[in-house]
Amino acid sequence: MISQSIISIFLKEITPTYIGQAFWGIGLALILWYFYSLYQRKHLKLWAYSWLSFALYIIITLITLYFNSNESIGPFWQNVFTFFFQIAGLMHIVWLLRGAYHLIERKSISLKFEYAQYATVIVISLFSALAFVLDEEGGYKYSLALPFTVKSLIAGFGFLFAGIQIMRIGKRDTAVGKKLLWIAFILYGFENLNYALGGLSVLFDKHYILKLNSSLGALDFLLIAFIGIGMIIWLLEEERSALEKTNRELDSFLYSTSHDLRAPVASLLGLINIAKHDIKEESGQKYVQMMEERVKKLDDIFSDILNYSRNIKTEIKPTTFRLGEIVEDVITDVKFNEGAEQIRLDYSEQIHHILKTDYYQLKVILGNLISNAVKYHDSKKEDQYIAIRFQKIDRDVHISVEDNGIGISPESQHKVFDMFYRATSEAEGSGLGLFIVKQALEKINARITLKSEVNMGSTFTVVIQNAAVKYNDR
Repeated sequence: MISQSIISIFLKEITPTYIGQAFWGIGLALILWYFYSLYQRKHLKLWAYSWLSFALYIIITLITLYFNSNESIGPFWQNVFTFFFQIAGLMHIVWLLRGAYHLIERKSISLKFEYAQYATVIVISLFSALAFVLDEEGGYKYSLALPFTVKSLIAGFGFLFAGIQIMRIGKRDTAVGKKLLWIAFILYGFENLNYALGGLSVLFDKHYILKLNSSLGALDFLLIAFIGIGMIIWLLEEERSALEKTNRELDSFLYSTSHDLRAPVASLLGLINIAKHDIKEESGQKYVQMMEERVKKLDDIFSDILNYSRNIKTEIKPTTFRLGEIVEDVITDVKFNEGAEQIRLDYSEQIHHILKTDYYQLKVILGNLISNAVKYHDSKKEDQYIAIRFQKIDRDVHISVEDNGIGISPESQHKVFDMFYRATSEAEGSGLGLFIVKQALEKINARITLKSEVNMGSTFTVVIQNAAVKYNDR
């Protein structure tokens, strides 16, 4: 049996946790709706509706319990609110299950079945609200116990079913969010079935004395919090996986496309070279030279894209080596670039110029920095130079590349590491060089600083963390 005094005491004890659950439901609904607006996934919209309905269920339940504990309020308003809290509670389950179904099957239910669900919810709620006529005077057996029992039974089996179905998605899946979600679903389902057993005892056992435990409200809150957190974590993990897959496919596309396009470009350069020897007219030679310059620029763009794609896929393998080794390799690569023969290299290798990091990534970094220094040299200056300096500070290695070229304007300095950005109209590159440098820096746990002044030159300083090596440790 249920007495009015029990309801009053229980209402006072559970009100704080129920209010907390209501706020959590509203907050979770807003979060899910925000993600729905971003990704347009229907299950997110259904889950947002579900948690908003849950918040309404909690609020209306508190009002219903208040009416039941207050003798001055007649049965009419009590049962009106019973009708509404039952609708809200059942729609929470319906929308949650429909969201789980859409997530698993990637399709929506039929409109006919959807209307049938709504009709069923209304019929059950109406039956629950009208059951008070079966109560004896002063009793709450049918006006209170029956609606809670029906709702708890449906919620129990519904959450158990949803939890098992989600558990079956990708049995080898290691997603933390998915595991947290199905475990919380199943535990919450069992808890609701426990409530239903208590309600059935009240309905069918005349001698059963209901003992309400307010600590179950805290357990409810905990499980509901886990459900919400599991939904959000699983969503983020799914989006991360989808993004990683898209990035892999895009990298593969860039690599294969650039690689395939370089073949006809190389053939075209070969044909242009033959044409240069066969065409004797001065005007023809001029046009062929212009064609060669444009095709070489296109080839450089494809080469940069290939380097970018290759750099992403390359695994980091730290080794100990001399800085002079990389400088020699880079100079060999750029010494035939236009204007390189006029530039003096200012680097004196010392015995302590050794470091430990990934050789290939550092070569990519210094190669692009030195290549840019050559590309944007100032031919008007008599003494054109590129100075390379090495310094150890604690466990970090500082490598600077300084030139006295055309420099970079202050408004462009914060953009030079962006993809396809070119700081000057005189630039002939693809705008990928320094972007590739930024990617390589991230891979070897390094950073870079830039100091530059127009018509004076630029200094790029690379700081590689924990790369310092003592000469005796080599």
